[in-house]
Amino acid sequence: MTQLGVSDSALSRRLFSENKLAVNYVETQGPVVDTALTAFPNQKFLLHNALWNWSLAHLRALEHQDALQLTRQRLEQTKSPWLSVHLGFSAAEIQFDKTMQALSPALDRKTLLETIITNTWGLAETIDVPLLLENLDYNPGGAYEYICEPTFIAEVLERTNTGMLLDIAHARVSASRFGTNIKDYLAPLPMERVKQLHISGPRLVGETLRDAHEPLQAEDYEVLEVVLSQTNIRAVTLEYNKEEGELLEQLQELRTMLQG
Repeated sequence: MTQLGVSDSALSRRLFSENKLAVNYVETQGPVVDTALTAFPNQKFLLHNALWNWSLAHLRALEHQDALQLTRQRLEQTKSPWLSVHLGFSAAEIQFDKTMQALSPALDRKTLLETIITNTWGLAETIDVPLLLENLDYNPGGAYEYICEPTFIAEVLERTNTGMLLDIAHARVSASRFGTNIKDYLAPLPMERVKQLHISGPRLVGETLRDAHEPLQAEDYEVLEVVLSQTNIRAVTLEYNKEEGELLEQLQELRTMLQG
């Protein structure tokens, strides 16, 4: 049975405290893990990114910012059945500011590919749960080069034998940036490796589709139906944190889809 969850947010924390939130799990991450344990007592968790502003492109990624130590600690705290991390970025040093910004030069494609593969193997071999890699939404500026290409993603997944967390909004944004449709964007990906989904509503800003975490629209549900038919998903996370009514309505729609 596919489990349904939400991302950790001020809204989901409030609804949980008011006994209005009925989900299978909460997905938490990074430094907010400590407070999540208190905010969601007796709740199951998934861990997504044990730390922030961290890149698999760093030559010493597992040592950088005590990544491996923090990852092990937060896996133990959450008892998460798997760990998911971003497949990226294309620079070793990065900082989030609306989108991820590169603080060091982007690596060339070959170096980036081999570095990410080496670090992914290193991470997977030193944790006690499966590792999933999440696709990202392409944005210009040096942090997202190559890593959003479906063939790049597929090669990393195949060569590291890892699973995938497919973020549907990220895929739609990248497809739009690359001038293709979502069906063709997804086609090269090894869908049999997809074990978890993130879903939220992207939006056009001017002529550019962006990862906006807005309410799901008809096209989002349509893409989800296609993905569900091609995969054996274990968990679907709704990434929405703005309005109570919208969150609860989307959860009900997703629950109906997953039970159908």
